[in-house]
Amino acid sequence: MSSISPAPNQQWLVGVDLGGTTVTTLLVDRQFVPYSHLTVPTDLTSPEGTLAGIYQAIQQTLALAGVGLEAVAAVGLGVPGRLDRSKGVVNLAVNLNFKDFPLIRLLSEKLGLPCFLENDVRSAAWGVYRFDNEAGVDNLIYVGLGTGIAAGIILNGQLYRGVHELAGEIGHIIVEPDGPRCKCGAQGCLETLVAGPAIAELGQQAARSKANSLLNREPVITAQTVYQAAQHGDPAALSVTHRVGRYLGRALQGLVMSFDIEQIVLGGGVARAGQAFLQPILREWAHQRQKSTLAQEVLDFEILRLADPERNMGAWGAVALAAQALSRPQSDLVEQQS
Repeated sequence: MSSISPAPNQQWLVGVDLGGTTVTTLLVDRQFVPYSHLTVPTDLTSPEGTLAGIYQAIQQTLALAGVGLEAVAAVGLGVPGRLDRSKGVVNLAVNLNFKDFPLIRLLSEKLGLPCFLENDVRSAAWGVYRFDNEAGVDNLIYVGLGTGIAAGIILNGQLYRGVHELAGEIGHIIVEPDGPRCKCGAQGCLETLVAGPAIAELGQQAARSKANSLLNREPVITAQTVYQAAQHGDPAALSVTHRVGRYLGRALQGLVMSFDIEQIVLGGGVARAGQAFLQPILREWAHQRQKSTLAQEVLDFEILRLADPERNMGAWGAVALAAQALSRPQSDLVEQQS
């Protein structure tokens, strides 16, 4: 299919943050003023079902603002997994059951619009850099914690993707060789110990060991309910949040040591627990600072913060990246749309 070009009167941009649990869509104008947004469950019945769910979410988001497809200039998508951005193909996304899936071609055909693809956490990192960066730093790492965990890296104001576009895949660093089996096939990946489903599983285990735990009052134990119980001092929940904080604190220390970064920003569904999520990580940093003079120098508590919980940074980054893609010469856009 030939490249789809926006007409001069198409003044709207749509951003999509596709996750293993939810799809969030955002509609903005060319000045990035938001007009509508929507979050719906991700359809995981099949890749085609996921595609249909994205299409429906976009249509509903436009309807909320009274905007038609003909007025939209482009759609940006943040998608988890390994991508071939130039061809718009999701090579592998284990949490979505995508394998060599031509998402951009299929969605562009369905919408009749140019669509652009980026890894979800890099899209979120770009959203933080553009729209949640009060200090104006040019070197930051965004760590997204939800169904999985990964990092988006901004160096000197540019996204760093790595030679094979795998930079920041910290969720698949093995931290416990005999730990739980990961969807990637390995055992003991960081993701199996600190991502949302792992925290929920740890919470269930802790609740079974303590009959009087607040967690046993919950119909369903999730990462959110674990942190809520921890805020109320529940010992079972605190045992989980402290363990997660230790693993994450060490992983984030590794990022600081590797990139000598100005700021690390934590976001995603798990991080929305706020201080209940952040404090165990800072406790681990304090522990490391006590043991090492080097850690005292580099683990400055001020460089670690939470992303704006009121905005989906993945969707915000997606609209900014779509606008950036449209500003490139038309010849550069053809391959991803083909």
